[in-house]
Amino acid sequence: MGPSFLIGALRRSNATGELRNAHPLRALALGSVLTLILTAILVTGVVLWSASRSDEVTKEWRLQLVSDALTSRLQKISTDQESVADWDEAVVNTRDVFNREWVDVNLGVWMYDYFKHDRVYILNAQNRVLYAMADGKETFVGEGGKPDGLVGALATSLRQQIATTQPLVGAKKHIPRTHDLGFVEGRPALVSVMALVPHSGAVSQERGTESLIASVRFLDASFLTEMSDAYVLNGVRFTRTNDIAPDEQSYTFKNDAGETIGRFVWKPRLPGAKILSDVLPVLAIGLFFIGLAITFLIQGLRRTYTELVTSEAQARHLALHDALTGLPNRAFLNDRLDEALTDVKKGHGQIALMFLDLDRFKQVNDTLGHAAGDALIRELAANLNITLRPGDALARMGGDEFAIIMHDVADRTEVEELCLDIVSAVSRPFDILGNSAMVGISIGVAMAPEAGVDRSELARKADIALYQAKKNGTQRFQFFTEEMSADVQQRRTLECELRDALDAPGQLEIVYQPIYSADLAGISSVEALARWHHPRLGAISPIVFIALAEECGLIDRLGDWVLRQACTTARTWDVGTVAVNVSPTQFRQKDFAERVFAILNESGLSPNRLEIEITESTLLDGSDSSTRGLKVLREAGIKIALDDFGTGYSSLSYLMRLEVDRIKIDKSFVRHLGDSAQSCSIVQAIVTMAHAVGVAVTAEGVETGDQQEFLSRVGCNNLQGYLLSPPVSALGLVELFGSKKIPPRERDIGSAVA
Repeated sequence: MGPSFLIGALRRSNATGELRNAHPLRALALGSVLTLILTAILVTGVVLWSASRSDEVTKEWRLQLVSDALTSRLQKISTDQESVADWDEAVVNTRDVFNREWVDVNLGVWMYDYFKHDRVYILNAQNRVLYAMADGKETFVGEGGKPDGLVGALATSLRQQIATTQPLVGAKKHIPRTHDLGFVEGRPALVSVMALVPHSGAVSQERGTESLIASVRFLDASFLTEMSDAYVLNGVRFTRTNDIAPDEQSYTFKNDAGETIGRFVWKPRLPGAKILSDVLPVLAIGLFFIGLAITFLIQGLRRTYTELVTSEAQARHLALHDALTGLPNRAFLNDRLDEALTDVKKGHGQIALMFLDLDRFKQVNDTLGHAAGDALIRELAANLNITLRPGDALARMGGDEFAIIMHDVADRTEVEELCLDIVSAVSRPFDILGNSAMVGISIGVAMAPEAGVDRSELARKADIALYQAKKNGTQRFQFFTEEMSADVQQRRTLECELRDALDAPGQLEIVYQPIYSADLAGISSVEALARWHHPRLGAISPIVFIALAEECGLIDRLGDWVLRQACTTARTWDVGTVAVNVSPTQFRQKDFAERVFAILNESGLSPNRLEIEITESTLLDGSDSSTRGLKVLREAGIKIALDDFGTGYSSLSYLMRLEVDRIKIDKSFVRHLGDSAQSCSIVQAIVTMAHAVGVAVTAEGVETGDQQEFLSRVGCNNLQGYLLSPPVSALGLVELFGSKKIPPRERDIGSAVA
């Protein structure tokens, strides 16, 4: 009898009146009473069965618990002995000259005080007792007789084991040992015998000369007390007979030979009676109140129906709204957009569809946590709501993406004003969970009917405009134009052609620019640079195709190809290192270091001849994968260079924290040397602070003799630029090596530049 039945009865009541409604309500009441009786019988039976089954499971569990406890106690004696058996001093003080005082303190009293071993015996290589401890005190051992009973049997067994097994130095788990249950001095006990072996190579030990340590733990009152406290065994005792009362439970334990040693007996605490005493009264009361509730069931059906209707309305609301912000979601926005476009088709004005995407939102999540990111999204939604005109629709599309529908737009100026208001509102710092967060926003706009009146087409064009806005820089908005659509199509074409270029050799090429020592004595290293010779468009700038590779997910393939080509080619060159640029996207991959090692192994290039160039933003992103990858690469001998230094977060404090081998001064500083005192000061400061922390410095973009002379004078280690050599092919570089060509020095720089 589910809600649908009840609602059906109510609806029939509403349709036909109280007279016809009496019949189904009586049937409903009778059915409810029968259901209650059957439920009471079923639940009572289940409770009785559960109580009985619970007692059985508890007994089984206790038996297993006692068995495991006894096994663990026997294993623990051996583990205790490991603390002194694997010890050079124990071997020396028991084998060569027996040091009784040392043995008493470190092997006898120690095992009693710390591990509660009741008896400890030290046996020599002939199994004669050299020392005995009982209850924490040394006892007289006579003329050094051999132990009898279980201790003697285990010692003999261990000697046989030692004869066929070489004791391992410094490996506790492999020390020869044996243990068993039995009787010592007529009392049940746990016994373990272990060889004393050296833990290092400083002490030698011939097989068969080992001394043995034997430990005994009686299953006496203290042991039973431990068992009772640890495993809640009420009235636990030991017996060798079958004097077990009906309300007691026992566990029979045997030695390794299968002989019965005795029984642990205790009074189990069974939960079955407790279950019955607790559950049956509650069950009776529950059934009473259930019966009472049935009396009021019919009267409450109308209220239930109303509540269900309300719940349906709430469910519809949740289906069309975002749970985090309460804003309409994508489905709701699509409905509203369809309605608005219907009006536009009828000639009722124009609308604007705006797609919004937060800038730097990932940094907020990464640095402040996802809770802060959620708080930022909620506050942003509130700010956007305030900014909108009455009647405009705001929706959250997911993540950090929003959309706005502007109705009855008079002209583009009205949309531009709203975009400016939104950019201004988002550009202010957000106070998020006690932290200040700076983000921005990019907006793409498509207007109907100008950009079309089909919902999917209008959304596609707004998305293209958003892409263009983000491409042009953060904190921007962009209206869709047909030229943008052509740009997107051209980009997609170029993406396909880049895939083809990676699959078919010939278009992509690696060139190498030499890097000279500052005194121009020769080439110290080379930098590998990718070039794309497009069959239709000609040479495409690396800035363009590398950015394209990052956007479309080809950067890993492209980066691995460049690294493989550079390592394979440079393997035979007589040059210090080959430098390869790595994009932030590559470096953040969890398997980046493994891929680098695989390529080095494949090419045969030594790791200390590879230099990875990364940017400051890559190094400072704080991700675990980046930090771990950097550490693994440097530990393998691969050098790390910080490219474009000075354009990001460069400071002495950062430089001291970053584990890099080299920094490369960005060419924007080198370009103005000689005509900008500020650039000269900056370069001088970079070199000084880099050398202060032991980091080498390379200057990029050296194009004039004055730049070369200044950089050498302030202490740059290496120079790179067109003055010295442009990037050349691998063959050209080999020719350059062979010619021993030295770049122009200060005396002939003028002619070189000319």
